[in-house]
Amino acid sequence: MATASIDDEYQSLKHVLREIFPGAAVELSPSQLRGHASAAEVDVRFANGSLHLRVMLQHAFSRAQLIDAAELARLAPAGEGSSIPVIASAYLSPASQQLLRDANAAFIDYAGNAWLVVPGIHIDRRGFANPGKEERGQRDLFSDKASLVLRTLLVARSPMGVREIASSVSSKDERIRLTPGYVSKMIGELERRGYVSRSAEKIKLRHADELLRDWTSAYRGRRRPVPASYFVLAPSAEDLLPRIAEAFHAKGADYVLTGHAGASLVDRYTAFDVADVYVREPEDVVSALADLGARRVERGGNVNISVPYYRESAFYDRQMSKGGIKVVSDLQLYLDLYDYPVRGREQAEHLYERRLRPLVERDDRP
Repeated sequence: MATASIDDEYQSLKHVLREIFPGAAVELSPSQLRGHASAAEVDVRFANGSLHLRVMLQHAFSRAQLIDAAELARLAPAGEGSSIPVIASAYLSPASQQLLRDANAAFIDYAGNAWLVVPGIHIDRRGFANPGKEERGQRDLFSDKASLVLRTLLVARSPMGVREIASSVSSKDERIRLTPGYVSKMIGELERRGYVSRSAEKIKLRHADELLRDWTSAYRGRRRPVPASYFVLAPSAEDLLPRIAEAFHAKGADYVLTGHAGASLVDRYTAFDVADVYVREPEDVVSALADLGARRVERGGNVNISVPYYRESAFYDRQMSKGGIKVVSDLQLYLDLYDYPVRGREQAEHLYERRLRPLVERDDRP
């Protein structure tokens, strides 16, 4: 970061400290933490006492970075006299603020949000909106192509090298090619956000549970295609699943089941009345739907056909049920079900507890 920008940040910090402590004298001295992170020693003097703050300037983009910052603040040496570690950033979202409160980590952002609870002082300022625009230039970790790197790291049994990740992805699907250069750039972004560590040229995932939270939030905001709804005469949606698989397979159509129907073939939790099906190309399943006697409807359908937002990766790590029916991965099921309108969150949490937890909450200590 350029010197001018650092100076501006110190000025922003000093300005907001004067708002938080009106009437007090605020003296700020720039310093550095281990690893050359910018910090500041701050003395706040009141008429009847004083307060010493050790402020870490954090440019947070992820939950992982905030967790690391809270831990670093907790472990930082106290120095001369009694001092309070504080995390400062240009802006902290309400979710980030709550994460730091839960970690009992004091914080300030330059918008005016702050939380500091020590004997004799209780500051809780919230509701101040982000005055600036979201930082540009970040790589999208949760795009279709980039998610292939995440999916590979999540299921890896041991740390992997960049070339190994690229080779693993490309070897599983002939349609997909990731170059080592592209993987290296995505690993760099993951490292910048605190989600991977490197050791002897090997990459290890860190804070996978927080990564999944960020991923779920990002996926929620993606504009996904509206499904085409069909009605097929059948006793139940469950009875339809093998018929759909057989008809699509006979026509060579590439498909995967998702939603409650897909989950029912992996680890069922609840009843369902619609079969959600992803296809690569809607035109490929027209004749198969005709063979099923499917009728296009506006409402009341029991088969939903759509092209997934993840046009490649939704198919990449699919699984096969005991009956030979293709289903998206457990991770994709979780993403699709988390905000599904009817009991989706319950099914997603069930899958997490039964199948994803060992991957997501494994020991990530270096």
